Amino acid sequence: MGRPWWYDDYWEKDKRATRKRSWIPGRKAWIWIAIVALSLLLAVSSTGFRPVITLWIIGFISHFCRILLFAVIIRAVLSWFTINHTNIMLVLLNDITDPILYPLRRVIPMVGMFDISPIVAAFILYLIPLVLNILI
Repeated sequence: MGRPWWYDDYWEKDKRATRKRSWIPGRKAWIWIAIVALSLLLAVSSTGFRPVITLWIIGFISHFCRILLFAVIIRAVLSWFTINHTNIMLVLLNDITDPILYPLRRVIPMVGMFDISPIVAAFILYLIPLVLNILI
């Protein structure tokens, strides 16, 4: 039936196991670390391993934006199809593109039933390297 109304469980030990916080980064952190490492490797190798920090920074930002641009485009195309949301590729794409698309979705309203935030994100990710190359 249950416990009586006067029952006080304050002095009893908690029977639920408490999970300690792990200091190992989660899945999203490892994905972003891999993207940053890949972008840095592409930037350094595209300059011929010359120690020119400005070229490395420009190359890193352009490769980073290019990788994110491809991820946003792939996610937008895959949203047209019926795919199981537990698919590992879809989960990885969501982990990569959610930090970019969520802030845009808060600002940009939907047009009818269409979400245009991937288009805006792709446009911004395309413009960042172009503007950076013009300025430097």
